[in-house]
Amino acid sequence: MKLRPLACAAIGLGSITAAAAAVIDTTNPAVVTAFQSGLTVQTFESLAGRTPQAITAYTQGDPVSPTAFVFNQVPGVQFSVGGVVGTNMPALFQLGGTLAADAHSGTTVLGPVDFDGTTKFAAGAFIEVFFPVKVSSVGFWLNPALGNATLIAGDTNFAFSGLVETTLETFNNAAAGHFVGITRPAADIGGFKIIGLGNTAFTIDDFSYGAAGQVTTPVPEPAEWALLLGGLAAMGAWRRRRAP
Repeated sequence: MKLRPLACAAIGLGSITAAAAAVIDTTNPAVVTAFQSGLTVQTFESLAGRTPQAITAYTQGDPVSPTAFVFNQVPGVQFSVGGVVGTNMPALFQLGGTLAADAHSGTTVLGPVDFDGTTKFAAGAFIEVFFPVKVSSVGFWLNPALGNATLIAGDTNFAFSGLVETTLETFNNAAAGHFVGITRPAADIGGFKIIGLGNTAFTIDDFSYGAAGQVTTPVPEPAEWALLLGGLAAMGAWRRRRAP
């Protein structure tokens, strides 16, 4: 398990309390459950009007059925693979045979597609996300049989919004087979990018997003309150002594 702070943060097993952003990279179910608390979790098992493409091998260059493409069918999210928004989209893949165990929930995952509408299980795989209403946390399972990825959270996604895009956080080398993601103390993530590393691409499952309640400013314990109040009293006395 890896919970790497991007700035000063206190992170526990049962909850994530952060004064700044942090990344999650884990296989620990308790940590995943804590991260997903309060979030929307999309398993990709049932999207209205979409039919997953059945595959039994991660083959590069196979035609993808148009009914498998995903753009705005997930509430509060829009997907792309670069190129033209609304035209170049990732797709649902139903993993069969020995591949079925590579999905975390059910057998359906979301994976990248090439600009020519064929499977992209090769170098250069990419999925980008736009959140019309900004979120504080984004996470998902990476396929254990494919490659690692780099995650980038931004304040928007220029390709969708047309607004200037600023990178908020970058997480390099998120591990295949792990639940990975980025969480921030405020709901300021408007764009997200997943960039495949190596030559095998990636798929994602249990896509988790939202303004999570577990990302909070630490609340002082009773002893800390006593110290704080004592400090304020001392400061008041010091100011009274200096008054004319």
